Amino acid sequence: MESLISAHHTATLRSQCAYRPRPDRGCNTLKNPPPWRWRSRATPVTKNKRKIAVKLDIKAELLRELALEIAIPSPDIGLRAGADAFHPHYRGRVITSFASWDLLDVLSRREISAAVVAALEQFGVASGLGRFSGALTAAHAKAEQRMAQFFAAESALLFSSRSQAALTCITALCSEGWIVLGGSLSPLPVADACALVGAEFHEFESAETLRALLERFQLAKRVLVVVESVSSLTAEVVLAPHTWAMLEQAGAWVIADETAALGAVGLRGAGSAEVMPKSSSLVARLVSFAPLSGLEISAVVIANEFRELLLRRSRYLRVEPPPSAPAVSAAEALLDLIEVAITQRDRLASRARIVETALKSQGWSVIGGGEVPFVSVWFDSLQKARIVQEALLQRGIFVDALTARSIRKNGAVLRVLVSVGHAPHEVEALVESFGEVRRRTQSEK
Repeated sequence: MESLISAHHTATLRSQCAYRPRPDRGCNTLKNPPPWRWRSRATPVTKNKRKIAVKLDIKAELLRELALEIAIPSPDIGLRAGADAFHPHYRGRVITSFASWDLLDVLSRREISAAVVAALEQFGVASGLGRFSGALTAAHAKAEQRMAQFFAAESALLFSSRSQAALTCITALCSEGWIVLGGSLSPLPVADACALVGAEFHEFESAETLRALLERFQLAKRVLVVVESVSSLTAEVVLAPHTWAMLEQAGAWVIADETAALGAVGLRGAGSAEVMPKSSSLVARLVSFAPLSGLEISAVVIANEFRELLLRRSRYLRVEPPPSAPAVSAAEALLDLIEVAITQRDRLASRARIVETALKSQGWSVIGGGEVPFVSVWFDSLQKARIVQEALLQRGIFVDALTARSIRKNGAVLRVLVSVGHAPHEVEALVESFGEVRRRTQSEK
């Protein structure tokens, strides 16, 4: 060792070395100690410096990424939970919220809480097991049967989230050579699922764009259309009867997302399942109970053959636990309440038409409405939408400001969700507040 380095460095290393001679190892001198016994106290310092440098590089990169989003305001505006979903707290005062998906005002019903309590007593909070490892209960089988009956399907399959349900269906069904078409403003992770299996993904914004894509890919191996029946962002009806006819003529397969239509559209609240219960193009209907009720449960209502295909082919189903028994029992009770809430749906549609007519007469760019009991107001940018949102907040009214970005479109909406849980004077205050803000913005121009 001393022949390779200088005497000065040797002395320094010896002072930093943690080696102690071990006679049993056959080495009791420092002249030629075994290499694995040298433990320099300087080494951890070098490693720590390297780790710190890596952390600084990560933070610098994240700051650069954050700088790209600096123009987008923070989504947290200071709104906090109140007595119910319609009356949150904002800066120390109670305001009226038109952002809750509890359009029929059913979440406070005793039937739902009673179903949760009964399931908790019988099955517990959650098993923590995988789907095929003993997590499925009688409550799951009963809920799947009820959901299949509600949407006029042969069977159903439960998931913990809508994104997981969409990923499972697309990755189990598609492969290279498939063409997948999705709505440009849909919240579903369709593009992500296509990237996992090598399918080709394209967006469409309207029925005309969809028609052009269907004609373009008419010779493809298979075309799958994943679309919301009612847009949760713009409140527009996407799967109208003429759209179904176009898809059937093109021979495309369809996965219809009924989440935004659940409870609000149709005589029973089953969305497009009432307009088109059977179709040669329909592969599955997807529905999430999370927006409507806060329950972490989604379902895919499908034919028996597709259910068996998912169970055999999907790798996600083998490791993902199903939703808890209390959640599926609550979802079943919620469907029972939705199905008989005919009077509430009529009242809801009447209120939504009043709001839609009033906002249009004030000069707002209103989209959606019609047979859908909620409306959206379109803006060119999220910044403009947030300005109007802030002005409404000063008047005690809250509506969601949401980004509406796609490949061809860049804008934002204020989504107005009127519920039967709102008092008549609160709906009047909503319309008057929009009118005041509109007059103010016009006077400032």
